Formats: sequence, structure tokens, C-alpha cells
Amino acid sequence: MIEADAPAVLPGLSAPACRNADPALFFPAYGVPLSQVQITAAKELCTGCPVREECLAIAVRSDESDGIWGGTTPLERRRMRLQLARMRQGAELARAVVSGEEPQVLQALRPAVVHSLFRMGWNAERIGCALAMTSSQVDQARAMAARSQAFLALMERHYPKGWT
Repeated sequence: MIEADAPAVLPGLSAPACRNADPALFFPAYGVPLSQVQITAAKELCTGCPVREECLAIAVRSDESDGIWGGTTPLERRRMRLQLARMRQGAELARAVVSGEEPQVLQALRPAVVHSLFRMGWNAERIGCALAMTSSQVDQARAMAARSQAFLALMERHYPKGWT
């Protein structure tokens, strides 16, 4: 959460939506887990926030493990970081596939490998043959990777020189 007396986070943007909110809404007392009511209320406040993206990027970059940041819970942010790590691993595996190797591609990494191979100019049929996937599986993997790629683009908007 951004401090109540902090200036607007980005030039030209208004104050964060949480500026006048009770900090306990976003951060419970030490040792007290976030309740579902609290999560819902905090996320609702974050929904229209003009600095939501940057808030989320800060929390992911710093591996913030407490509270609601950018409309996400700690678990949701951990999952985002995991998806981004898989995208990096998938790019490495895709390069191995292109070079003719036959790397072991775990189910969890398939979307990232498929995404990377599409970016390298491969079509769905070629990807399916290389990874022993049906066209439907290739389409599903590509759709799953799109969400991670959108989040990666968000991170790069706020940290263009690297965020990890």
C-alpha cells in the first residue's frame, strides 16, 4: 500500500485509491491472516485505482509477501512470479527444441514453450509435432501463456531494464 501522505506515484495520475483507507483493510495485524471479507473489500477499492498496475509491479518486484497490493493477495502474487519464471524457462526450452534437441517439457512448462515457439515463427502444426501435442492442446497452451505474457508486459512497462 502507498503511504497516505505520499505524492501521486506516477506524474499526471491522481492519488491511489487506498490513500484515505484504513491500512488494516490491506494489512491485518501481525500474525492475523487476511479474511475473505477483507480481501473482497480491498480488491474492490483497488479495482478503479489509477496506480493499480504500478502498485502490483512494486509488490511483485519486491516479492511482497504480506497484504493486498494492486488488487492481489500474497498467494496470487506468488503464482504470478511462478508463471513468469516458467515463461523464462519455456523460452530456454524452446531454443533447445529449435536447435534440434528433444528436451523433456513438463506439463507446467508447455504453455511457455508453445508461446516461445510461436514467437520464433513456428506454426501450430510444427509445434504439435515437436512436442507431441494435439492442435487443441497447442491452442490451450497458447491461451494459457497469453495471461502470463500480459503480466510480463505490465512488469516491463514499469521496470523496462529488468525487474527480477
